[in-house]
Amino acid sequence: MDGLARGQERLDTARRVFTVSELNNLLKEILEARFPFIWVEGEISSLKSSRNGHLYFNLRDDGASLQAVLFRSYRLNLPFELEDGMHVLCFGRLTLYEPRGQYQLLVQQVEPLGIGAFRLALAQLKEKLSREGLLDPALKRPLPFLPEAVGLITSLYGAAIHDFLKMGLSRFPKATIYIYPVKVQGPEASQEIVQALRALESLAEIEVIVIARGGGSLEDLWAFNDESLARAIRACRVPVVSAIGHEIDYTLCDLVADARAPTPTAAAELVFPRLEELENMLSYFKHHLLLGVEKQLRRQREKLFSLASRLKDPGTKISEQKKELSHLKRRLGLAFERLLLAKRERLRFLASRLEALSPLAILARGYSIVYREKTGKIIRRATQVCQGERIEILLQEGKIKAEVKEIL
Repeated sequence: MDGLARGQERLDTARRVFTVSELNNLLKEILEARFPFIWVEGEISSLKSSRNGHLYFNLRDDGASLQAVLFRSYRLNLPFELEDGMHVLCFGRLTLYEPRGQYQLLVQQVEPLGIGAFRLALAQLKEKLSREGLLDPALKRPLPFLPEAVGLITSLYGAAIHDFLKMGLSRFPKATIYIYPVKVQGPEASQEIVQALRALESLAEIEVIVIARGGGSLEDLWAFNDESLARAIRACRVPVVSAIGHEIDYTLCDLVADARAPTPTAAAELVFPRLEELENMLSYFKHHLLLGVEKQLRRQREKLFSLASRLKDPGTKISEQKKELSHLKRRLGLAFERLLLAKRERLRFLASRLEALSPLAILARGYSIVYREKTGKIIRRATQVCQGERIEILLQEGKIKAEVKEIL
């Protein structure tokens, strides 16, 4: 009987009926109590962003997949952006979404595996700005040769300001340096640097701006990897020199700036020429300029003497030209006489030929020309006249008027 009672009890328990909502609610309580906070490793897939900024994705490995959500409030604290295929560690708590009966991980923190969060964020930002062309070397502007007014953005309490001023003023004491003190570390540092940059570039006399700080870890220098600072540097009216950290430190500020110096001291050497070197250079150029002028004057003097030796007395030149003119005049007169004689002979020849062809020449040989008195037309045949018609006969000397008596 005891065995039968126990079996009946198990049967009653097994037959207890839950509604779907009751079961999901019970499972949710068990799940959240058993796994309050956990770390889960996996690869991100099916990443989606909602209108309100929440991220939904799956964490998967070779054998399974887990749904996860990163709400906007936690997403804003991430120093990098999530991407499909990224291998990560997610910290959060498990829960069950009762309307669908699906359990999911509510993510509060994400760490990339294989690369630190700061380095990943920096790599992503570099890639983004590179796609936009902000890192193009062609955009970098040359520094002014002799800047009289330089803006310096740095902390008042670090070694960077002392190193820059010491080197800068020793090289070019005549320069004016405008110092804008800022925080160079911490969450507020990047915005203070942006404000300083805009304030200094608004001063008309500023010709170049230097951003400087000493070395430090990647986290210490993170303010100089800020996107808004990078864009402010690229949009600045005057060239910007970045002197962040030591020689091994490279920040986004270094990549965007018009020039990069490995240290604040090196930045001062880059910006300011050494006055003594300039004066020596000026003396050198002055000396060579004078030598060049003297050499050119000597050449011009020699050329002038050469031309003067070739220049003849104007009176002699005029006398020679008069003789040449007289000679040409005689030659012209002789040529004209020869031409006139040739024309006369030609005229005589043509006149003789014309005279041979003239009707008057025919009359001189004893011939005559007969005309009609009324019309003056030449009569060549007897049939051209009538009996009794008046005619004229032209002789070598004189005319004869006659009347036709008979036509034969």
